[in-house]
Amino acid sequence: MQTASPSTLMLDDFYLLTPVKEVRLSPDGKRLAYIQSEAIKEDNDYSSNLWMTLTDGSAESYRISRQMVQDHHIRWSPDGRYLAILSKRGAELELKVPIKEGQDPEEPVDQIWVYDMLWGGEPRQITHRPEGVQSFSWAPDGTRLVFAGRDPSPQQANYLKSIRDKKSPGPLVLDRVQHKYDGEGYLDDVKSHLFVADVKSRSVQQITFGEASEHNPQWSPDGSWILFQSNRTGDADNNRRVDLWLITPDGSTVRRLTQGDVDAQHPAFSPDGRWVAFISSTAPENQYVLTRLWKIALMDASPNSDFPANIGQGWSQIGGVVPDAFAGDPVANARVYPKPLKRSPMEMVSKDFTGTIDGPVIWTDADQILTVASMLGQAKLVSFDSNGKWHVLQPQDRTGTVYDFDAQSSEIVLLMGFPDTGPEAFRLDNETLGPRLSRGSAEWLSNRQLGKFQWIQYANHEGEPIEALVLTPPGFKPGMSRLPLLVSIHGGPMSYEAPEFEFETQYWAGRGYLVLLVNYRGSTSYGEAFCQSIQGSWGPREHDDVMCGVDYVIAQGWVDPERLYITGFSMGGIMTNWAVGHTDRFRAAVTEHGVFDYVSAFGTDDCHLWWQDDMGVPWQNLERYYQTSPASGLANIHTPLLITAGEWDWRCPLSQAEQLYVSLKKRGVPTELVMYPKEHHESDSRPRRAIDRLARIDRWFAQYGGIPVE
Repeated sequence: MQTASPSTLMLDDFYLLTPVKEVRLSPDGKRLAYIQSEAIKEDNDYSSNLWMTLTDGSAESYRISRQMVQDHHIRWSPDGRYLAILSKRGAELELKVPIKEGQDPEEPVDQIWVYDMLWGGEPRQITHRPEGVQSFSWAPDGTRLVFAGRDPSPQQANYLKSIRDKKSPGPLVLDRVQHKYDGEGYLDDVKSHLFVADVKSRSVQQITFGEASEHNPQWSPDGSWILFQSNRTGDADNNRRVDLWLITPDGSTVRRLTQGDVDAQHPAFSPDGRWVAFISSTAPENQYVLTRLWKIALMDASPNSDFPANIGQGWSQIGGVVPDAFAGDPVANARVYPKPLKRSPMEMVSKDFTGTIDGPVIWTDADQILTVASMLGQAKLVSFDSNGKWHVLQPQDRTGTVYDFDAQSSEIVLLMGFPDTGPEAFRLDNETLGPRLSRGSAEWLSNRQLGKFQWIQYANHEGEPIEALVLTPPGFKPGMSRLPLLVSIHGGPMSYEAPEFEFETQYWAGRGYLVLLVNYRGSTSYGEAFCQSIQGSWGPREHDDVMCGVDYVIAQGWVDPERLYITGFSMGGIMTNWAVGHTDRFRAAVTEHGVFDYVSAFGTDDCHLWWQDDMGVPWQNLERYYQTSPASGLANIHTPLLITAGEWDWRCPLSQAEQLYVSLKKRGVPTELVMYPKEHHESDSRPRRAIDRLARIDRWFAQYGGIPVE
């Protein structure tokens, strides 16, 4: 019997995607818990469920949670008996939470749920917080959990009730500089604080209070301290100064670990509890300064008797207000950031590493730290010792990328993706990639014809080497007929293209396009100078790097120079807007969720601090804001342009797309605006939205000489 040959990706294949998103080893290293997501076609939504398997590969994965839920933040108890997660699901019956007459049931928010891995059964709900739980950590004895959660005052609770009223919502009252944030909407002033919950009784004790928020608590190995992150400048919307603090579990004693000169992320205790490793750049407000790996000794923590009333202490200047009068550089004038009174007594662990430290961070012993770090277009698992020596564990070649990992009892598991698998969990055996442990998308993808990646390198017009990935259609061989080219520009710009599975690029390759993915100047993982080269001047350098890549693939004889197409999302959308204003070589373009005019973007998006650090404030530097905006090239745009935007996108607001759309309509340029209602800065927030987007791009390119749509 003849079997059907594998097909290329079809749009409906999107519903088959089941990416693995989080991995956690049991304390003995014998069991692996992970989160796997799937698209539910009937509900037009996603479910993220908890799965389990054995790390020796002797058993198939088993689904633990089987509801339409959003499980995440897996944490094993220290003895391995219990497994706690955050999940949005209906309240547990045992808690007997009353619903008043005429009142709708509460919209589920993240609560802590604990599975008993000895007896099995449904998980037990530990918390019932009206505003949910953000993160948590087990105590070393396994009897308590510390968690962070929003803690509104009675007045704030009444305000929240008012604005959430479905029939007649009250007015939004805004008093913050960071008054909105993408995916969260308009922001209130509710603070997040720390609480300790008894697992057995479910009683809760609040241990932090005051006018600053505390986040991401972690219990020390000996149980004597809880580490947390907090910006206590009193002006957190105008800076990125996140410090590390220590508090005793009863809340009676507080110590300060870092001194206001860091944006400390992914902190992790050493096994002996003497050190904390973390990630920070040396210039927290400058997004182009790469993050490094640091460590700091607990013995260097300073006493703090004024907690929680210590807001603003430790700085000679808090800043935030840009002076009206200035002479000289408007950018320097607007960099009114906190000035710490002293430096943190920290040591750089990654001093000889030129890539970007991404995290998470895990100590395997007193001298070895594992973390994910980006270098030359790949995220890799890297080991650092206390002297700064480092070596790559995986991947050791130029394919694949690491998304997450965990290490326990000499076992290491990677969440790693390849172009033909998507993200899957793998065991690491002596720095060699071991068996695949998860059941994600790899199996069904093996029955599809996928495109092949290859790295290319070429020089831009300044003679600098630029790397890019080329994704060729299935069966492509050099010397075949020239293909239409689809240039896909990555977002960020603090990001990069990697050799990994992406549904959209594989879909384009399956349709017959050669896909060009350029790591233009500004991309991370190629060193700090490469990243900083575009600061304050987006457009010309990135565009040159992309167009030199176009010239390179044309010179190889791979593509038809008369059938060039370009698209990008977010920063990729911005660069698409720039491209069509500076060249007519593309037959059609699609700009997704981008920005057109930086002057009007300021204050309507959620990136005011980024703009301020790059170019100052627009009323003091109007010409520069305009000249570096894609709006400066409007009169030169002739390329047919499809524009997509989200109604609730606060990163790249809908108004930006509307300005570009109306301007092109006035000039007679073929254009169309697609606005997705209630959509944030996302391309696949709902399955049908993800598929609709690709179908529209497909038809737009086909309309202008691209591959015909059946």
